[in-house]
Amino acid sequence: MNCKSFFLPCESLFGPGCLRGLGEELGKKGVNKALLVTDKGVVACGVAKKVASMLEENRIAYVLYADVEPNPTLKNVEQGVAAYQREGCDFLIALGGGSPNDCAKAIGILLSNGGDLHDYQGLDQSRHRAPPIIAINTTAGTASEISRAYLITDEQTQVKMIMKDRNCMADIAVNDPELMTGLPGPLTAATGMDALTHAVESYVSTRAFPLTQAFAREAVEMIFRYLPKAVREPGNLEAREQMTYAQYLAGMSFGNGGLGLVHSMAHPLGAVYHLGHGICNAILLPYVIRFNTQAAAAGYAQLANFLWPAAAPRSDEEGARLLLEKIRGLSEEVGTLIPLKELGVKSEDLFMLAEKALADGNLASNPVQPTAEQVQALYQEAL
Repeated sequence: MNCKSFFLPCESLFGPGCLRGLGEELGKKGVNKALLVTDKGVVACGVAKKVASMLEENRIAYVLYADVEPNPTLKNVEQGVAAYQREGCDFLIALGGGSPNDCAKAIGILLSNGGDLHDYQGLDQSRHRAPPIIAINTTAGTASEISRAYLITDEQTQVKMIMKDRNCMADIAVNDPELMTGLPGPLTAATGMDALTHAVESYVSTRAFPLTQAFAREAVEMIFRYLPKAVREPGNLEAREQMTYAQYLAGMSFGNGGLGLVHSMAHPLGAVYHLGHGICNAILLPYVIRFNTQAAAAGYAQLANFLWPAAAPRSDEEGARLLLEKIRGLSEEVGTLIPLKELGVKSEDLFMLAEKALADGNLASNPVQPTAEQVQALYQEAL
């Protein structure tokens, strides 16, 4: 049976100032005390204080857990579960980018289902719905606030565990661009290129279908238009708002149509070297596009023709090259076109990284199934 499925949160809030409308929505849900899951960076820049003020104005109690690491770990999840139970919370608020969102999802699954997080690897392994989760996004990149996927690093094995579970999806997702105007340029660039990777990978995924591809096309067009402006002008509210829509579109695409080799290669870099996910995707994307062109040239050419119709490439291969050139140009413009060696990646680790990449669940929907040697060679090119 070739049945397609599509998942989204129950409700999403958009636009400048929409955080202020969240209080009314929380009142309708009858919740009393939140575990506010975030990281130290979000606290330091004052965004956590804005959310705390909104909760206080609406007489909703909260407990702050702000120790989430850039690649959330099993320890983070365990600490969050303990804090939730100890403080008598009845719902979760994830505040930040992908890391707090993923951590909150994992906390929710364990709270409702018990056991060990390893038990929930794969697709829909839980039986019970997580407590209510409110996902407040502070970056225009990961779209974790609308995804059923969450990734948690096992510190012992240096592996990012991948879970996809309908029971952890947010009840309300919030994308308020006013919370993003203070995001530094490099982080804006990395998260924006993460969104671009989501859209490009999902467009040529073997699980793609017309609905997911339509979202991906629009996301790519908007990212090319607004990401450079958001990086150059951090306070530009229009660029910030449009990037929230772009990353949301990319999230709807990859969350339902799958990803591929870029993510499979990026995840070990995050687990082993603790590197930011977005910058790893940005670096790897051009190399993987070139590799995948042997099977996905038509898809890449469709994106190129949609974005730059005046160029009108004569063949699929020319279209794929045009897309690759444009993506490299965008990456250079926003400052993410850098070698992996600048981030501390070592050549002696490349085969180990390749083996971890081959075990990553996202590889199944890549247009080409590579060998370990081919993946190692791609890492070497990016090094």
